Amino acid sequence: MNIAPPPLPNTKNLVWADAHSHLQDPRLAPHLPQVFARARAAGLALLHVDATSEADWPAVAALAGAHPGLVICSFGLHPWFIRNRSSRWRENLRELLATRPAGIGEIGLDARMADDLDADREAVFLAQLDLSCELALPASLHCRDAWPRMLDILLNRPPHPAGLLIHAYSGPADALPALAAKNVHVSFGGTLTRPKNARARENAAKVPAGHFLLESDAPDLPPTLPVGRTPHLAGGDGQILSEPAYIPQTGQLLAHLRGTTALDIAAQTTANARRLFAKLLT
Repeated sequence: MNIAPPPLPNTKNLVWADAHSHLQDPRLAPHLPQVFARARAAGLALLHVDATSEADWPAVAALAGAHPGLVICSFGLHPWFIRNRSSRWRENLRELLATRPAGIGEIGLDARMADDLDADREAVFLAQLDLSCELALPASLHCRDAWPRMLDILLNRPPHPAGLLIHAYSGPADALPALAAKNVHVSFGGTLTRPKNARARENAAKVPAGHFLLESDAPDLPPTLPVGRTPHLAGGDGQILSEPAYIPQTGQLLAHLRGTTALDIAAQTTANARRLFAKLLT
């Protein structure tokens, strides 16, 4: 299958939403004014920023406070960073969520971590997932090499009262309808543009309408840029840094894979984001 989309049209009149990012990441800190300017110029009207640990909760809250109407946020413990949690992390999370509109994330499972903390990691994930159900708040999920267990957990629970988002979805395509029935959404980002990522393209084509979004995962998982396009930012290792301004490129490829237009994908994914994160917009 030819995965190269047609040339990206002028998208200045399209409205996009970035469903998952980490704009609080120190790698982006010196460049945030330019990152936000490029996002607005690219038509981004909503940026969802996910925390990763107690240490970055204040920075995430500050971004949302500095950009009302544009930045919404979620707080949680990422599975990579559970070792450094405090003894009061549950109480701290609950108290923070009571102070402002916010979701819970980024949370999840990761079986590729060689740290003998898988049981602990699952307990932390389940505690946060339960809290999202109790408070009826949307939660953003990470899953890497743990799909059998993640699907077992999600598919054996009632539909989530507010909705879940699995970012950078890399699970099986045949699970997508069952996940949608449980009020689980998935998002696609830069990895969709990688020529060898057949699974992501299959998932993007098959995910039920109303249950897919776009993400940058900034500053990680950047897109593969068209030949001749200069990246906006690079890290200290010379690798491209992802940012919200790349969302229209991913959206155009998603439109190609689903046999529709960038206008349609922009409208669908922005509406899906606003519906999923409705409680964060108040």
